[in-house]
Amino acid sequence: MPSSAVTDALRQRKVELSYAAAGAGLGLMFSVTGLLVDMQVRAWSGLGGGLVETFSTTAMHSLALLSPVVIGRIFLSIGRSQRLLREKLGQLNQTEGLLRRQAHLDPVTGLYNRAHLTTRLEEGLATRIWQHRGALLYMLDLDDFKHVNDTFGHRAGDLVLEEVARRLVAAAGPEDIAVRLGGDEFVVVHFPSADETMPELFAEKLLAVVTQEMRLDDTRISPNTSIGIARVGIDGATWSDVMRSVDVALYQAKLEPQSSYRVFLPEMKAEKDDQLQLEAEMRAGMERGEFELYYQPIYGTASGAIRSFEALVRWNHPTRGLVPPLDFIPLAESSGLIVRLGRMILSEACKVAATWPKPIGIAVNLSPVQFKDAHLVDYVEQALAESGLAPGRLDLEITESLLLEASHRVQSAMTRLRALGVRITMDDFGTGFSSLSNLRNFSFDRLKIDRSFTRDVAASLEDAEIVRTIVRLSRALRMETILEGVETESQLTFARLEGLTEVQGYYYAKAMRADAVAALIAESSQFVELSVTASAA
Repeated sequence: MPSSAVTDALRQRKVELSYAAAGAGLGLMFSVTGLLVDMQVRAWSGLGGGLVETFSTTAMHSLALLSPVVIGRIFLSIGRSQRLLREKLGQLNQTEGLLRRQAHLDPVTGLYNRAHLTTRLEEGLATRIWQHRGALLYMLDLDDFKHVNDTFGHRAGDLVLEEVARRLVAAAGPEDIAVRLGGDEFVVVHFPSADETMPELFAEKLLAVVTQEMRLDDTRISPNTSIGIARVGIDGATWSDVMRSVDVALYQAKLEPQSSYRVFLPEMKAEKDDQLQLEAEMRAGMERGEFELYYQPIYGTASGAIRSFEALVRWNHPTRGLVPPLDFIPLAESSGLIVRLGRMILSEACKVAATWPKPIGIAVNLSPVQFKDAHLVDYVEQALAESGLAPGRLDLEITESLLLEASHRVQSAMTRLRALGVRITMDDFGTGFSSLSNLRNFSFDRLKIDRSFTRDVAASLEDAEIVRTIVRLSRALRMETILEGVETESQLTFARLEGLTEVQGYYYAKAMRADAVAALIAESSQFVELSVTASAA
């Protein structure tokens, strides 16, 4: 038992005994007073007022000797009841204080919670003290935290949250306030020092500490985070306005592929509102079937025959018209809608491709965000099974940015896709951050050279040499190469001379609807038959 508790218990015991002593004293006074009064009465009556004589002749005085004990015990009971009452009141006060503190604390991390932040923000804005001190709100969101919970369990997720909380407290100043809003979102209220002139400085510090590698048993995790920044009292006059501003800035930061931060700007809110409106329209459009697949043919460079088609999604918006992918795919990725949209594209593309003559295949793009879906491989397998398409006729195109996070999840998904028998292409090769080790480790079937190199390949010695180098590399790694963006005869001639496997671009055809694909395939088949007949003749 703590020393303070022992001291308090002794004090309560003394109070209890003081009640007993007071009762015994009162009983003794009652007994003595009764005896003295009786002696005086007897003396007035001439019956003899001596002490012994008075005491021995009246039995009541003998019984009165028990009054100190009786009254003492009664007072002792009163004192004990008072002690118990004080203990109960003390426990209630402690419980109330504990509940009051817990109401403002996050149970997992021990940081302050949203309720506490709201209260402090309201106080700081009402008194204008926080604005005068230049208070800044930094809202952090852990990227892909759901994967940690799904892969390692919720206990591991809690450990990550606890470690992130510890790092935020360590990075914060003595007067700063670290808060967990809930889920994987945190806020740090930072009061900058006199020499801090830019809010980005503290954001860099937070990024540095949060993204450091951490160990969970035998697993190493490198958290990524996005940070939004808002100025208290400037980017919002109320707590809700400030929180809305920092949330908008966070939204902009999350659009970046890696850990980043953004300081709130007024125009961000209008952009965010537009994006939210477009996101709502996308959800409704998926329900109404407004998204349609177009198919662009990919030709063999040497044979000139159609080898496959790339599925490209278009949005037939009821008021905006035909919306190109660049206008809605980034939003679909940032909002997570790409997972649902990607499943629809994969399923439809496989069903359409299954109607084409063998071995014409179908290429479907996969976003890095789709690899965060734990059921990605299951949906690929389901699309193949439902359509009856042979796995070797499906080509999944991924971008180099996916390889920046060579995580266990990505490696596992790639391995399982390989086991299904589908082909895998690295899209837009040459524009990202790929390394030779990634090319070797992931064993791609094809490298698709980005169209930026195709544009000047016939006129630029540098671009031409880059393409030649990629072709030599692909041969060494036993990969096919495809040159996209071929629009001229000279570009096609270059592809043939340099030995590229396939070409794709407007020189042959633009992306077309499924019915036009069927007509193109039929036309190509007739051309092949006529060529064979002519050769035989």
